[in-house]
Formats: sequence, C-alpha cells, structure tokens
Amino acid sequence: MTDTSKMPDYVDRLGHGEICFPQPLRLEGTTSYAFALEAESTSVQAFVDSQLNAACAPELRYETVGDTVLLTFLEVAAATSLSQTIGVQGDREAMFWVPLWEYREGQIFPRLTFWVPYLFINVDTGLVVGREIWGYRKTLGDIQLVTDPGDRFVARTTIFPTFADTTRAVENAELITLTGTDVHGPWRDDFQDIGGMLNVIMDQMRHPQGLLETMVEGAAFVWDIGKLAFDFIVPVVNLKQFRAAEDWTKACYQAITESPAHLDAVHRGGLMPGQWACTIRDCESHQIARDLGLSGTRDGDLLTTQARFAFWVNFDFTTRNGKTLWQAPG
Repeated sequence: MTDTSKMPDYVDRLGHGEICFPQPLRLEGTTSYAFALEAESTSVQAFVDSQLNAACAPELRYETVGDTVLLTFLEVAAATSLSQTIGVQGDREAMFWVPLWEYREGQIFPRLTFWVPYLFINVDTGLVVGREIWGYRKTLGDIQLVTDPGDRFVARTTIFPTFADTTRAVENAELITLTGTDVHGPWRDDFQDIGGMLNVIMDQMRHPQGLLETMVEGAAFVWDIGKLAFDFIVPVVNLKQFRAAEDWTKACYQAITESPAHLDAVHRGGLMPGQWACTIRDCESHQIARDLGLSGTRDGDLLTTQARFAFWVNFDFTTRNGKTLWQAPG
C-alpha cells in the first residue's frame, strides 16, 4: 500500500480551468453495449508483454485469459465528482477490454483483472481524468450509438494511415464500426442484477475454446467471478507513465495502477438481437486488429470480424480511489 502521507499536496486548480476532477466519481444512468470478439491469444500476449510486462516484470506479470476480448460502446447520463462540488457531465465511450491473469512474485494463485488498451471518449474532462489519475490510454473521439440515426455503432478519431514525414492526419476517421442484421426485434430483458448479468455472460462464453483452460486457472476464475458478484468491484489495471522532459525515451514516472469500478446497481439488461459484425480500419497509428489478434474478411484497409455474442446493460457505478500495484524506482 502506498504511503500517501509522504506525498506532496496537490496544488488545486479548481476555478482556474481545471479539467482533471478528483475521484471518486459517480456515474449514473450508464447504458453499455458489449460485443465479444474472438482474439488470437498469442498475439494478445505479445501485446501485453510489450505494453505491461515490459515495465513491471518479473515483480508483476500479466498473462492472457482465453481467446475473447470485449468491445463496448457506452453512454453515461450523469458523471460527478464526490470529492468537490463542480457539476454534472455525461459522455460517450468506446473501448476494448482484455481479461488478464495477474501474477505477483511469491503468489501461488493468479488474480483475474482487466486491461483497456484502447479507449475513445467524446469529452476532454473524462479523457484527462482517466489518463492523469489512473493511466487509461484515452483518446478523444466521436462516438455514435445504434440509437442515433444510421443504426450503427461507430468510433471516429484522428488517425495516421502510415508513419511518414509527409503523412497528414485524417481527422474524424471511422476507425471502428459495428453493424447488425435482424436487430430490430424486441431487446431482451434477461437480468435485473449483477448475478443475472454474470450468469448470462458465463453461459455465452462456454464454447470449445472457452475461458477455463486449466484446472488451476479455472478455479481462480470461478473464485474471482464469485468475488465480483459478492463485492461488485471490477479491477482494471493500466500502465500510468509520463515522458521525461529531459529525454523522450525515458519516463519521469512509471507505475502499474489499479482503478476499481464499483457497480452500485445493475438495473436491467440482456442479450442483443441479431448478428453483429465489427469492422476495424487498419492504420499504423491504431494497429488494433494486429494487437488483439483479430481475424476475419479483409477489404482493403478494413477487417471485418463477427461478434460471438452481444449484450446490453443499464447500470450505475462509482470509480473509487485506485492502487499503485508497482512503481519504477527513481
């Protein structure tokens, strides 16, 4: 546990243009649409090794869980700081979730956690809060939901098709698109609480290449899912780092942080109707398909993969104080 008594006081800039609002944050009226995508575990592990383990191993080490990643689009009706009286703001986000086993030196059983390597958000406050406090890899983007005109989910952001001195940025480019067939039927109400939500997800993930790959990991997975159902906390880890002013190849601060999200209430949700296809644009600035080992049909710079299943959920949650799990010396 980090000793905060030895830390300097934060110089508060509230009222002077501050947009990094303090945690904990309460987010109410959140509707999330989640799509399970098949991922090649070797590619995902290589990505994890280069982005997490390269910093913290061997003291802390992360390994992939199964062959599924989640892509979620969500809309938050109202987010507010519980530490300072500021105001209320909503947002939209699109992100990929990678389940990981966390191994610590001297620890026998792994712990289930999650990593969000790509996250797009449409408000600058949420971007700055996520990056500065917890280390989320957030990027500004325009998020379209299926409830908008167009009947699609779309994440747009600034991209560089190639890395070259002459390459001009493409602004508001469609990077991720989700389209569905036979999706206009009634949306199912399969659960009204977190236990029901977890049961639906677990049922959908029982396939020949399922999550429970070994007896030890299977026992650990069931234990951690049980803990989630009991204490309602979803642990998310990130590499929080800042470039050194003296040398761009060095980090003046580097740590693995955990940002626990407490599910205050799950109101309702269920499986989404129809079949959903995810199309990802291939570009050098966002090598999502390669990083996550996604496969499918290609059309130029577009890769389309079919979602294994999709569900929606309406809930409230609180982002609590985080933890520093590992910190680079210096």
